[in-house]
Amino acid sequence: MADIKSGFFQECEELLEDLADGLEALRLGTADEDCFNSVFRAVHSIKGGAAAFAFSDLTDFAHSFETKLVEYRDAGAVPLPPDVPPLERAVDRLAVLVSNAAAGVELSDEERLADAALLTQSSGPEGEIIELELKAGAPSTREVLKGLGELGDVTARCELVDLPSLEEFDPTAPKLSWTIRLRSELNAKMVDAALKDLDPEGVLKRTGSGAEVQNSAPIPAAAAEALSKTVQTPTIRVDLDRVEKLINLVGELVINQAMLVRSAEKIGAAANSDHMIGLDELMRLTRDLQDSVMQIRAQPVKPLFQRMARICREAADVSEKEVELVSDGQDTEIDKTVIERLAEPLTHMIRNAVDHAIEHAEDRAKAGKPEVGRITLRASHRSGQVVLEVSDDGRGIDRDKVLARAIEKGLVRRGAELSPSEIDQLLFQPGFSTADNVTELSGRGVGMDVVRAAIHDLGGRISLESTPGKGTCFETMLPLTLAVLDAMTVGVADQTLVLPLQTIHETLTIQEKDVLELGPGQRMLRYNGRAITLIDLGEELGYHERRADLDDRVALITSGENQPAVALAIDKIYEQRQVVIKGLQDGFATASCVAAATILGDGRIALIIDPYDPSLSPTNTAGQQKSAVPLGLHG
Repeated sequence: MADIKSGFFQECEELLEDLADGLEALRLGTADEDCFNSVFRAVHSIKGGAAAFAFSDLTDFAHSFETKLVEYRDAGAVPLPPDVPPLERAVDRLAVLVSNAAAGVELSDEERLADAALLTQSSGPEGEIIELELKAGAPSTREVLKGLGELGDVTARCELVDLPSLEEFDPTAPKLSWTIRLRSELNAKMVDAALKDLDPEGVLKRTGSGAEVQNSAPIPAAAAEALSKTVQTPTIRVDLDRVEKLINLVGELVINQAMLVRSAEKIGAAANSDHMIGLDELMRLTRDLQDSVMQIRAQPVKPLFQRMARICREAADVSEKEVELVSDGQDTEIDKTVIERLAEPLTHMIRNAVDHAIEHAEDRAKAGKPEVGRITLRASHRSGQVVLEVSDDGRGIDRDKVLARAIEKGLVRRGAELSPSEIDQLLFQPGFSTADNVTELSGRGVGMDVVRAAIHDLGGRISLESTPGKGTCFETMLPLTLAVLDAMTVGVADQTLVLPLQTIHETLTIQEKDVLELGPGQRMLRYNGRAITLIDLGEELGYHERRADLDDRVALITSGENQPAVALAIDKIYEQRQVVIKGLQDGFATASCVAAATILGDGRIALIIDPYDPSLSPTNTAGQQKSAVPLGLHG
């Protein structure tokens, strides 16, 4: 029975995702009757399974939800976009009840009453749904549409099929026609009488109502083409614990393969010997196996993006603004663990963008912008990493206000001159806010230190660019997986350390003439006509005291997009290799720049260094990021 229950809850996860997809199509107005039926079947399946296992709370709510959907089906209609938000809230509650059933939690009487009230908030379709056609060339098109709006809820779609070419276009002979859905609480006779008064010129044509409207609702051509090309691939359900165990075993295989290579090198095996050729083949197969296993845990970010669309709409309603969220790259795949931990920081950034970045419609109109604000959420793969962008076309960051607030809080000394990028970094200071009033949503900068900490815990980095009056873009770089890393192994003192390969831009030998002493504990290195921060990694980690001479040491130049270049002084470079990431428990005392650990081919443990950690970045105690200093300032 336990196995059957487990299968039911796994099925519920898939059904809830189907519900989210169906409601998104309904919200966009692109759904047809089949889409609505899939929503209905999903709720019905959850109800049936819950009843079989006697999950009474889940069964009762799903039954009430199903009854609400029956009202639409009996009326021969699908829910219109205004009807979708209450249904989305019902799906959210359904997901909570599924989790409660899995945990064996029962509801109180008050919670059951609240659930019943939730479903009565949406009363289903009332009155008649009528489909109308507004002919092209009607001189009173605007008046007709306005009059229809007074009769009930109107959804209008402009038909662009018969538009002429630009050369043949005649502005005196309009070609736009409209397909209109009118849902009115008036009965059919009252609607017909109102239409006659509204349409003395006969530009309106009634094409259907009720079931006829829904049966004639086409799927957009692009969607139909995509559906026709969809191929259902066979799938199986596997417990995540089993996948995790498999990934761990592959990690151990990578470690043992490295140990075998190390042993062969110790005994002096020739590179062209059968032994080394076999080990090279084992290395290739191990990497292929590891890549295949990691793909098992990879999932598209589509469900996460759909959740962000909901959050954007709800935040827009609260702030009384018109905002649309545009998603790009929903099929980009990321490690499941990464996706689960991205929800909170993305939620915070979306809510901030809606509340304080996007202007109200009248302010946007004065600035020459579209009245509807736009937030773009984009995912892509770049250089072996996942890039997530959250951008808006709002007012941008008011840097004067940010700097004034930072001086007020004592984060920056009065009279200090900061560059725009340095001012932007102040937004990530704990508790920093430029909001004048406390609102239900967070202000830009409030809690952004929490966002950066969450991204940092995932091994990622976040940066921002902002243009006043144009908008702001937050860019987050994340690893594809939290299990395996392409890395560079280096020697510092008597220790072997590991750095992520993608963070190393260049390596060079330090010459003493290129080292600039700026004061106690601070050095700069001449690099490409400028001076960048130089950090002795051994000194930073406490492996040795400060060295007066760094001549002939190796410098790793680390830099990323929107990250200042930093030179890390080490003793030697060993090799590039893949390492298996092993998390450190809280009981281990380490430097803040130590992100994790790994096991080397000789069985020793090596620490994995995060070169972008604030303790290694050119940042002072006031949180001010120091830009690279032009060499001309130091002669």
